[in-house]
Amino acid sequence: MADDEQTETGATHSSPAIPPAARPALECDLIMKGGITSGVVYPGAIFAIAEKYRLRDIGGSSAGAIAATFAAAAEYRRQTNGGADMAGFIELDAAGKSLGDGLKALFQPTPALKPLFRLLEAAIATPHPRFGKWPAILRAVGLAFWPVWVAAVVAIIAVASYGLTHGFFWVIVIEKLFVILVALGVVTGYLAYLVFWELPKNDFGLCAGLNVKGGNGQGFCEWIADRIDTIAGKGSPATGFCDPLTIGDLGKFGDCESIPVAADPCKGIRVAAMTTDLSSGRPYQLPLKDAIHWFSRGEFELLFPQRVVNYLCRKGERRTPRPDDPPDLPRDLYPLPVGDDFPVLLVARLSLSFPILIRAVPLWREDDSVTRAPARPIRRCLFSDGGISSNFPIHFFDALLPSRPTFGIALDAFDCKRHTTVVYGPGNPEALKICNEDHLAAERVHLPDQPSPGGPTTSMTGLPVRDIGRIVDFFYRIVNVAKDWQDTLQSRLPGYAERIVTVRLVDGVEGGMKLDMEKPTVLRLVALGKEAGTLLATTFDMTQHRWNRALTNFSAIEPALSGLAQAYQTPYPDGGGNSRSYDWVLTQYALGGTAPAAPWRSDVLAPFARDLANFGVAARLRYDTHGSIYQTSTQEFDGSLRLVASPDRVPTQSRGWAPWCAPDAPTVVR
Repeated sequence: MADDEQTETGATHSSPAIPPAARPALECDLIMKGGITSGVVYPGAIFAIAEKYRLRDIGGSSAGAIAATFAAAAEYRRQTNGGADMAGFIELDAAGKSLGDGLKALFQPTPALKPLFRLLEAAIATPHPRFGKWPAILRAVGLAFWPVWVAAVVAIIAVASYGLTHGFFWVIVIEKLFVILVALGVVTGYLAYLVFWELPKNDFGLCAGLNVKGGNGQGFCEWIADRIDTIAGKGSPATGFCDPLTIGDLGKFGDCESIPVAADPCKGIRVAAMTTDLSSGRPYQLPLKDAIHWFSRGEFELLFPQRVVNYLCRKGERRTPRPDDPPDLPRDLYPLPVGDDFPVLLVARLSLSFPILIRAVPLWREDDSVTRAPARPIRRCLFSDGGISSNFPIHFFDALLPSRPTFGIALDAFDCKRHTTVVYGPGNPEALKICNEDHLAAERVHLPDQPSPGGPTTSMTGLPVRDIGRIVDFFYRIVNVAKDWQDTLQSRLPGYAERIVTVRLVDGVEGGMKLDMEKPTVLRLVALGKEAGTLLATTFDMTQHRWNRALTNFSAIEPALSGLAQAYQTPYPDGGGNSRSYDWVLTQYALGGTAPAAPWRSDVLAPFARDLANFGVAARLRYDTHGSIYQTSTQEFDGSLRLVASPDRVPTQSRGWAPWCAPDAPTVVR
């Protein structure tokens, strides 16, 4: 590895030589929330965490998914080079800071949709102190439809000249009004054409992610692709790249020329993100694991760099068209690689498809629900933003008893009434600037204390109450509550709350849809991220966390097992009036009506169920003698166990067991 590493902006810096003793002795997982441009807080946070922890499982949604792929690439580089090299994390940190010079340029609209993009820019622009957003809106309308306005001005001048020559004053006024109405009608009709024709034709997104004619530099997808592989040490824009970083690379460490060693499931890196298949009405957890999707080369060449499309096409045979294929089915379909061959870039891009701003990703699959000819047709599915399903998937990598922390980095709005305190003296300059009030200290980064279950962080009534005064606010809150309520409540449970640090951003100024953030704002968010990562790395107490999780989960398992035992031992009448217990159902019931019971049902299934029932009976006896966890602890929340559908697999595929991983030097502390 070279001593000097070049950043994305062209600046060089020396990679610090870290001795073997500096290799992180601790491991952690990391989850990051979606937030479009708010994601610039993550590089600094990741760098601060990585100085103390080795990253094992990393995930997020939308912008959090991009940060997760960058972090996975940096950890891959560190492990490939012996476990102590921070060069990849230095590249990651530099990539975040470089966004201050070109964040807006990454979002390049499709030329036909540029007028809509101008209007979107105006809608999210920083309001004028006196006139609000009207100056930006008028400017955007003028630039977006300038040919119409020029034609209208020419027509008005011609009408005025003719009227003044012939003395038709009232005719001039009427004709001017007519010209203005025609111009407004043309603009309205053109807007309708863009919204109802061009936008759907471009998969409901203004920006595809690639450089467009007249654009300034790379589009966001090209930038993400190059950053992932540069951070991972798999090449650079100047020297060229190997094949893109894949999920298989993360599980086994090597470089472009060497053959990677066999994967060690207890040592590899795992990355995960959410995406939403709008056409099928379900979320998926990325990377995709089921080989059921196809992609069109022509469609993907509009969304991904050519080198990535070439790699995907090399991984499978082009589909042979069938005589009964519908005429609109593309003839260039290839199977989408899954498992180890899945590119890390696709994890980021399939999760980052913010509706309207970013174009959805089309994939194709057979529709098994169709029974009439042509049976099992291949249909087009649109994959959109992961935040639609879960914007903060804190449930990723979860376990009943954690062996390492799963840190979460959340994003929230800064509120002067909630997030400031009165202090003696001049106060915090940042609080003065944001709140226009002196003698205040602002808490921009917050990590809850680690109380026992039942403490203040578990209170569901402690959620902020937000005013709803406008129709826009009403519908905005409907959408956000529908998609985020589970993440919000779960993140407040003990065992979750104390490992989630929140970075508070100023609405309309920092993050969110602010594509035009200036460099000082970007660098401020990077610094806030570094503060958040440092707070997690220096104050988190794993022992207290293990206590919280154990008490939370055991107090939920205890009554669940008791209920299982009662149901298992109680006979219920069947359709013929015979009372049958679950033990009979598991061992004697003839599936399909005639098939004899398989031996494994008596030898494996029933003994397992009986063991669980025995645990449940014991739990009930302890409850009857006032010796249950529920009765003797201060538990004051609902931590009930619930079965939920998995977003990463089709229903017919069973979930595998996680590997049994022991510490390198096992020790037993009693």
